Amino acid sequence: MHDYQQLREQYNCRLATAAVENARSEVVNRLRSRFAGVFSPGLGRCTKTKAQLFLKPRLVYKQKRPVPFASQEAVNNEIDRLISENVLEPVDHSSWAAPIVVVKKANGISRLCADFSTGLNDALMLHQHPLPTVEDVFNKLNGGELFSQFDLAYAYLQIEVDDNSEDLLTINTHRGLYRYNRLTFGVKFAPGIFQQIMMDAMIAGLDGVAAYLDDIIVTGLTMDEHRRNLEALFERMHYYSFSVRIEKCHFMMSEIRYLDDIIDKNGRRLDSDKIRAITEMPPLKD
Repeated sequence: MHDYQQLREQYNCRLATAAVENARSEVVNRLRSRFAGVFSPGLGRCTKTKAQLFLKPRLVYKQKRPVPFASQEAVNNEIDRLISENVLEPVDHSSWAAPIVVVKKANGISRLCADFSTGLNDALMLHQHPLPTVEDVFNKLNGGELFSQFDLAYAYLQIEVDDNSEDLLTINTHRGLYRYNRLTFGVKFAPGIFQQIMMDAMIAGLDGVAAYLDDIIVTGLTMDEHRRNLEALFERMHYYSFSVRIEKCHFMMSEIRYLDDIIDKNGRRLDSDKIRAITEMPPLKD
């Protein structure tokens, strides 16, 4: 009798897994068909709102820094890429300018970053919007059975800045002056500005949706509710012209990693990989 019950439970488990797999495939195909623009390659551009920066009364213009010869080709290619994406544009004059630094990523690709710590960040007026706490995020996910997770591609760069703020985001390079037309990393209050757009516009009023910066989670009490919540989110992303990285999308998973925790239908728990990394650290030496 025990063996029969065990076999039946295994059979039911396989049926449930197959149902989730079929539902996941159906949902992904439907979303990619209805909202092709959200999944399109390249940089998205939010068309409904812009970032605005407010200043204390001061100007800061910094001279360019030398770019190592070995990095110049990569930096030139990056500048050209950002110009083609309408992120950067050349300018002849600016009252503001920040130098750049070249950052080499783990995959070997070089990226240029504006060093706004040289003046602009201290000159900006405080932006008051806070980031949500971990509890705020997880409270919206309580009771979920399955979870979908999305990462906005080059998130800050999908937000245009208003005309009065563009001059502030000028960079001084070995090729001359360029200014950002989009919100960029390195701006002191960029996280708060971006989070405000997420909370007040992108996910406002959506059930079963939480966002911490560009990391968006969708859940639902049932599979049908999950589908509805997914479609509502993608309709909103389509409306705002945001785009996601398809390779970083996870649909209808039984558990996900989020903010250093594991989330499933039973709640959240510490990520065992994080715990292992700490416990396996070598002891400190005097």
